[in-house]
Amino acid sequence: MATAAPAAVAAKPAAGGKPDPRLIEKIFACLSPGLPNEWKKAWIGLAEPGPDRKLDAKFFFEVHAADDKGEAFVPCNAKAVADSVFGLNDLLAPEQRRWRAAALVITSEGNYELKYDFAR
Repeated sequence: MATAAPAAVAAKPAAGGKPDPRLIEKIFACLSPGLPNEWKKAWIGLAEPGPDRKLDAKFFFEVHAADDKGEAFVPCNAKAVADSVFGLNDLLAPEQRRWRAAALVITSEGNYELKYDFAR
């Protein structure tokens, strides 16, 4: 079982389009059961949804800060986690919702970052 979760520090959506920490906590609640105790960073990678809107999601964690490849793992409900991360699109301006890839990175210290690749 994972040992840390992102802490809620704001009751309203954060500035600059950053997701409300409560949304990240909800995603982490399903993600964390698949993580080992010694995890340092976990991330969800999404590939651009195709015409059928099916998401290609991959889940990774690392136990050493120098490891950028990570190890694959399975969260409690991969589809629900992927759908929740995809749902964060609502924070983007309509013209920014056409990304090729997205990643939600969460650290064991409770930090998180949402990254998008808009390259075509």
